[in-house]
Amino acid sequence: MRARMLFVLALSLAPACLWRSYADIMRVHLDVLSELAEKATDNAESGQRPTSSDVTELTYPLQRARQFAYQYRSDGERESYRLFTAALDRYQAWADAIDAARGDTARWAAAAPQLATDYAAWQAAADAARSALARGA
Repeated sequence: MRARMLFVLALSLAPACLWRSYADIMRVHLDVLSELAEKATDNAESGQRPTSSDVTELTYPLQRARQFAYQYRSDGERESYRLFTAALDRYQAWADAIDAARGDTARWAAAAPQLATDYAAWQAAADAARSALARGA
């Protein structure tokens, strides 16, 4: 009986914990994606083409961030949510461009300017989402 009561209590408190951690969880997703993007950009600037494992390293956290966005879809009217999902779209475009260009040296060299532009767009979108979180929006 006591275990059942604790289970019911935990279920009733879980949504409150999730609600309070919305901003914290979103910041973690933005931070993880930013660190991976910076690492990939640094590697690209040094001439290193990514492997398929590197692309998986870029895309798996994106999938997790999209799961978070789906979980909080009821907050879709919040500015931070809209900016977060826009940032995820920018990150996706950047990661897809890396994946498409990584196959050979010529494609990689040709894609470098666009990759830098896509990376800058991702950074700006992530910063906008962080700013909205800081304002509580």
